[in-house]
Amino acid sequence: MSRDFVAGCGLLIFAVVYYLAAAAIPTSQLSDTVGPGGMPKSYGIALGILSVLLIGQSLLAQRRARTARAKTAAEEDSRQDRYRALRALGMLAIGIAYLVLLPILGYVISLALLIFAAAWYQEGARRRWLIPTAIV
Repeated sequence: MSRDFVAGCGLLIFAVVYYLAAAAIPTSQLSDTVGPGGMPKSYGIALGILSVLLIGQSLLAQRRARTARAKTAAEEDSRQDRYRALRALGMLAIGIAYLVLLPILGYVISLALLIFAAAWYQEGARRRWLIPTAIV
């Protein structure tokens, strides 16, 4: 079982519990046609749909990996794992920098810098769109 499959199953359980909790929100005489649980219910449904898609994607990836399994050396796998771990640490560093700068610079500037830094770190090839994206 892959991590995506396990995460998808966990998120699906969370979505069901979240939806049931949203359905238990009592309505009042002031509620509209959507009701007080309308948005939470829609969030639960959306999370459930995304969880099912994640489960399906992981099952499809497992099937493809089984049918088209190529010989890969153990050192290549370890090199890829190290690369992914370093990429994750870089994103963690960006998140920590955001949390440190948030009280100093304020929400808007810190969020723009977070978007800029994450986009630059993940997609360095499209540098001309980084500043307009962060500003918007």
